[in-house]
Amino acid sequence: MITIYAHRGNMSQFPENTMESFKDAVKIGCPWLELDIRRSKDGVLVVTHDENTLRVTNKNRLVAETNYSELLELNFGDYHNNNQLYLLPTLEQVFYLIKNKTTKVSIQPKENGLIHDVINLAKKCGVYEQIGFNDINCEYLIEAKLEDIKIPVCWDRLKNSNLNTDIAIAKQYKFDTLMYLNEAITREKIIAVKYEGINVGVCVVNDLIRFKEYRNAGATHFYTDYPKEFLENI
Repeated sequence: MITIYAHRGNMSQFPENTMESFKDAVKIGCPWLELDIRRSKDGVLVVTHDENTLRVTNKNRLVAETNYSELLELNFGDYHNNNQLYLLPTLEQVFYLIKNKTTKVSIQPKENGLIHDVINLAKKCGVYEQIGFNDINCEYLIEAKLEDIKIPVCWDRLKNSNLNTDIAIAKQYKFDTLMYLNEAITREKIIAVKYEGINVGVCVVNDLIRFKEYRNAGATHFYTDYPKEFLENI
């Protein structure tokens, strides 16, 4: 089964990691959102990729040293230059967006100590069965699996990772999917991972021709900035 993840929401239409991008991905029927989280100074789980806000807001604030109320004063879509205000979402807001819907969310923790709190928040919001985790750091994913072996996790792999090591760790800790960078995936890797009974995917792929090549080779999971186009070509 082909599974499409809206990478930081529908980035082809809206700024990354904003409620607008997530709402649009849900609207078009994308089965998974993919997003990044950090903790603000006052302990709020917020949805943003970088440790500082400069790239997306043109204002330089360290997320971990700034209260959420202060982060709300910034425009997290300023880099789009469309004169619209995009507020920084909380993870709780995203959870309530997907509640009672078929959409799930894969969460990438960008710092230590977030997994347990994310799980507790998901239970509080009634979306526990709709969450998963992804990250380069396998320690975060191991922590999630120790909390609940049934939580789906995707291990994002870099170009220079060792295939045999990737497979061994994934099998040991019951990781569901190995996600290889677009520039690191090969047909041989796809075949080898699938042979071991592990899902294999590609992050981030935005070219439909490449997508079809990987799909035909056996890859099943895809992060993309163009979820609508990919859903139309499954």
